[in-house]
Amino acid sequence: MLDRHVNVAQLWRLACDAVRKGEKWGQRKKSVSDAMESYYTQLRRDKRGTKQWVAAVVDVLGFFDPSADWRAVEVGLQMLDQADGDVTGVGAELQRLEIVPASSTKNSLFKSV
Repeated sequence: MLDRHVNVAQLWRLACDAVRKGEKWGQRKKSVSDAMESYYTQLRRDKRGTKQWVAAVVDVLGFFDPSADWRAVEVGLQMLDQADGDVTGVGAELQRLEIVPASSTKNSLFKSV
């Protein structure tokens, strides 16, 4: 998920900008997915992994509030790398470590605006 080419601050800024575009939470999630897909493509990655990468990243980003610091988001994405894509486990660990509120779900970002 993360490597030296991924700029988490930029990725988080794109996600926060995208989440403001939709009227309903489903539209906001789609906007963030589109932004992440575009970002992934700009990294010149193999397109075969795009959908999996985008889905996992968007689900982890969903646990955060738009006011979250990008460094907290980076911790979540690093956890995702270590968890082999187990988004549910990452969400639980983010809550346990109090990086995100205990009430957070993978759709909190999209419902918060």
